[in-house]
Amino acid sequence: MIVLGLDTTGPDCSVSIVDEAIVRAHMSRNIGRGHAEILASFVDEAFQKSGLTPSDIDRVAVCTGPGSFTGLRVALSFAKGFALPRNLPVVGINAMDVTAQELWLCDGNAHLSVYRDIRRGEVFYCEYKFGAAMIHPIAISFEEAIDRSNEKGVKSVELFTTDTRILAWLAMDRDPNDFPAEPLYSRGPDAKLPGGKAPPSVQA
Repeated sequence: MIVLGLDTTGPDCSVSIVDEAIVRAHMSRNIGRGHAEILASFVDEAFQKSGLTPSDIDRVAVCTGPGSFTGLRVALSFAKGFALPRNLPVVGINAMDVTAQELWLCDGNAHLSVYRDIRRGEVFYCEYKFGAAMIHPIAISFEEAIDRSNEKGVKSVELFTTDTRILAWLAMDRDPNDFPAEPLYSRGPDAKLPGGKAPPSVQA
């Protein structure tokens, strides 16, 4: 199986192509903003480096967040646009799950918490045991995240980047029906509809 992995949820724009045994191509650059302008060229360059073509891809893996309303939708939209005409499955995995799995598989960290700074004094937080999430990711204050980790006596890890190589490998064994490509927004967009309502796509 050959999987295309994509992430635009943070400051990095990252693309990987992997199979069961090796990394065929990996592109990652810290760009801050402007993911929409370079993601397609990254994917094209990854295909050139791997010697593969889009028809060789068996499924697409995309990081679902947490991230900004604009940022994470770049990879989500690209993944669905790439997969639809080729009738490929798309697997969505959030960044904290990827990091927890990486730390468990590579370093043996059995019980830990992972958080990502979403600004305004808040983080997205989740707890893991043997790489599996013990709770649903939640947005809480940084202080509460540290207190929860200390209370449980677990290592607390701040998430900065998502390794799309790990993302793509994880997607090989995950059912797209159980791991849909649905966005995990840091928070809704600041713009509001008349009456102060958030757009329907981000309402609870």
